[in-house]
Amino acid sequence: MSISVHPDTPQTRPLPRAAADGVASGEAGRGIRTRLFTKYVALFVVVVAVALLANGLFEVFFYYREHKASLIRVQHEQAEAAAAKISQFVKEIESQLGWTTQLPWSAGSIEPRRFDALRLLRQVPAITELAQVDASGRERLRVSRLAMDAIDSGIDLSNDPKFTEAVAHKVYYGPVYFRRESEPYMTLAQAGARKDAGVSIAEVNLKLIWDVVSQIKVGEHGHAYVVGPEGRLIAHPDISLVLRNTDLSGLAQVRAALAGGGVMPDALQEATNIQGQKVLTASAPIAPLGWTMFVELPVEEAYATLYASLERLAIVLLAASIFAVLAGIFLARRMVGPIQALRSGAERIGGGDFAQRISIKTGDELEELADQFNHMGERLQESYADLEKKVEVRTAELRESLEQQTATSEVLQVISSSPGELGPVFDKLLENASRVCGASFGIMNLWDGEGFTIAADYNVPPAFAASRRDVAIRPHPESALATVVRTHQVVHVHDVQSTPAYIAGGPSIRGISDVAGARTIVVVPMLKESELIGTIAVYRKEVRPFTDKQISVVENFTKQAVIAIENARLLNELRKRTMELSQSLDELRAAQGRLIQTEKLASLGQLTAGIAHEIKNPLNFVNNFSSISTELIDELNEVLQTASLDGKTKDEVDELTGMLRGNLEKVVQHGKRADSIVRNMLLHSREGSGEHRAADINTIVEESLNLAYHGARAERPSFNVTLQRDLDPTAGMADVYPQEITRVFLNLISNGFYAATKRKESSADGFEPTLSAATKNLGGKVEIRIRDNGTGIPQDVKEKMFNPFFTTKPAGEGTGLGLSMSHDIVVKQHGGTIDVTTEPGVFTEFIITLPRVMSAGSTSGGKT
Repeated sequence: MSISVHPDTPQTRPLPRAAADGVASGEAGRGIRTRLFTKYVALFVVVVAVALLANGLFEVFFYYREHKASLIRVQHEQAEAAAAKISQFVKEIESQLGWTTQLPWSAGSIEPRRFDALRLLRQVPAITELAQVDASGRERLRVSRLAMDAIDSGIDLSNDPKFTEAVAHKVYYGPVYFRRESEPYMTLAQAGARKDAGVSIAEVNLKLIWDVVSQIKVGEHGHAYVVGPEGRLIAHPDISLVLRNTDLSGLAQVRAALAGGGVMPDALQEATNIQGQKVLTASAPIAPLGWTMFVELPVEEAYATLYASLERLAIVLLAASIFAVLAGIFLARRMVGPIQALRSGAERIGGGDFAQRISIKTGDELEELADQFNHMGERLQESYADLEKKVEVRTAELRESLEQQTATSEVLQVISSSPGELGPVFDKLLENASRVCGASFGIMNLWDGEGFTIAADYNVPPAFAASRRDVAIRPHPESALATVVRTHQVVHVHDVQSTPAYIAGGPSIRGISDVAGARTIVVVPMLKESELIGTIAVYRKEVRPFTDKQISVVENFTKQAVIAIENARLLNELRKRTMELSQSLDELRAAQGRLIQTEKLASLGQLTAGIAHEIKNPLNFVNNFSSISTELIDELNEVLQTASLDGKTKDEVDELTGMLRGNLEKVVQHGKRADSIVRNMLLHSREGSGEHRAADINTIVEESLNLAYHGARAERPSFNVTLQRDLDPTAGMADVYPQEITRVFLNLISNGFYAATKRKESSADGFEPTLSAATKNLGGKVEIRIRDNGTGIPQDVKEKMFNPFFTTKPAGEGTGLGLSMSHDIVVKQHGGTIDVTTEPGVFTEFIITLPRVMSAGSTSGGKT
């Protein structure tokens, strides 16, 4: 490394002050050198140490998170696997137990059931005892591995949870208990699908669950355990904890898992176990028992590898710090010398010695910096000589720029003060463009795709202006305008009279030169993106080309002209859009009115539901007590048969009881009709599903036909009707509430089945009941027609058929709410229409029209 400071040329004048300053600065430099050296060494050590430490800490941090997440994931997978195994164990027992509840009880079914129970005990070793209870809650059979079998013991279990819960929920899982204080057991009861099938109650040995938990290995000291829904320990590798009926509900992880349905939040992945030890824990729910499987691993064991990584990091950091100190000392020594030489040279240049040169031979950036320093000295010498000239030139440029900015500002003011008016803007643009560029006059032309028209002009000679006003310009192929049309580029003509177009005698070129006197022209295109919309041209009457800066000014003015044209267009569009928004506001107000009406209907529906609920309770009492009274009359007749009554009294009693029985039967009949009306009132007043989506209309119609037909066949096996389909393939999708529309179709199809069946009952044998469904694409709407060849509807009935509670069916066969609900769903909920055409004794056809997209007032999922 070589360092020297020397002048390239002899010093022509003394610089005593600079020399003195150099001595002082040299002494100061010797003092600063020690501090700079220490600072570089310390800085290098700190940078290396911080980089290593940050890298190590980040690595440890992410390793810690990944390691912890991996451990939790493994534990969670173990917990889920164990929970799945336990759940499968219980489900298999449920499956085996289910076939014992398939048949109803009968007098001769005890022995076959006992044989089936013994076979079940052989197939399912976990079941040690099986009891079968009839529908009244009496024990009819009990088979056990550990006790004597019992047949028709008659034990009353009708109030036992094993019976009541199983009947209510089909399956009952009892609490865990311990038989002989050693083996865990659980009661599993399952009710049959039929009401007279009874309940099967099995005592299940849960030793398999304890075996599963004991075999789970988590690291060296981890373990798994099972907790019940109340927080009681069910299974644990330490069986003594289970036998003591340990309550773990006080542990935070247990509380969190029970509150979260068997899954703990991430915040409780580290917790304290029952021994007070910090552990990593994971859980999984055991369905359907409501139990929770926990897997735990001590924190110390989990983070052992992390602690080892921290020790390695500390060793590497110490070694790197020692290396950084040594490297910092070496590098600081190589950096301080060149910096001192640069500082000394800078002080001499600052004192006025621009001939100062520095020689540094280090072969790196410092040498390059010294070369740049020397080059700067040379440029300072050159700059000092012509500084005043440059200042004058710069001042003229600033004055020209200020004039251009002022002209631009004036144009912008005109644009802002004349929104939508282009005439004042164009006039101001041409005036400022001509003035700033030193032009004699200017013209703005607009391009319509075939020719130009003059939009504005400034200071144009009157004779030339009169000949061109309101006349379409077809430019000569060799003219400047034609060139702009072809290239969309700026055209600068230095002398019009030397161009081929002028020489060839083009009238437009001859006119601009001979009549207007133009010699030098600049034509700048006005472009919107890549589309030509016009030009701005400025003219000089002498041959004096425009400068690039002046052409740039004209280009800026063309951009402002384009912006003004675009603003005018946008303003017109805004006004048009405002009118459209005003129209939309009127439509929204109308939709708001529909929403208010929907809310009113919703309130009325809630009132109807409340009234129906209030009626339903006393109506149930009437129906129930009527049925009981009929049974009491039978009992009274049996008692009176043994009483000693004369013939006349006995006849009177029989007559009275017969009349009373008949009255009660009518009460029961009309009570059932009233109950049906109340149910339909509740259905009529309930809220819609709230789920509307695009659905295929043909699919909904097809599904409704199948559902209605198979439902009628299931109710009356002799029922039969011919279904005809004419579904338009282009009917497509519509925005509907699928469940509600399906209800409408099912109701109309069922009514058609009823009418066709009634006509067949009263017609000759040759009549064939028929129902047809058709769809049709109406563009923005879709039409659905459902037609039957039944009894038809009279005109007086047709006018009332959509009124609530109006029906022509016999008592007990209809409530009068089906068509009312269908009308509300189609019209009020979907914004469609429902019409009916009919001919009594011939046919009835319902015509439904649905919009493809529901209006804003119809998508609220209102009352149906």
